[in-house]
Amino acid sequence: MRALIVDPKAPLSTSPVSQATRGGGWVFVSGQMPRDIDSGKLVAGAEAQTRLSLTHCLSILRASGSSADKVMIAWIYVTDLAVKPAVNKVFAEVFGSSPPARNMIAVKDIGENALVEISLIALE
Repeated sequence: MRALIVDPKAPLSTSPVSQATRGGGWVFVSGQMPRDIDSGKLVAGAEAQTRLSLTHCLSILRASGSSADKVMIAWIYVTDLAVKPAVNKVFAEVFGSSPPARNMIAVKDIGENALVEISLIALE
């Protein structure tokens, strides 16, 4: 059975998607933009965008009953691979010595001039 996850501590998408869905022992978190929940604006800089996008992902995970240590894989979309060092820095800070699997994919455009967007899959 599929359940929709809604976390009021993370911004809702401007697209017609759920923040996350849960089912079959898994939690699937939709791509999270680096949007400040209070202002609605994107934060500036690759490191800040990575940190905020990942913060939103982990907040949604907690709302689903999961946690950072249950993340199995993350997808990080970037508009320029030059931001990889900033992304790696934040990823290492958050996940430490036991990081999940990860894909980093360079894309032409994320929208709203964002540099980073993150989605992930975790165990419930």
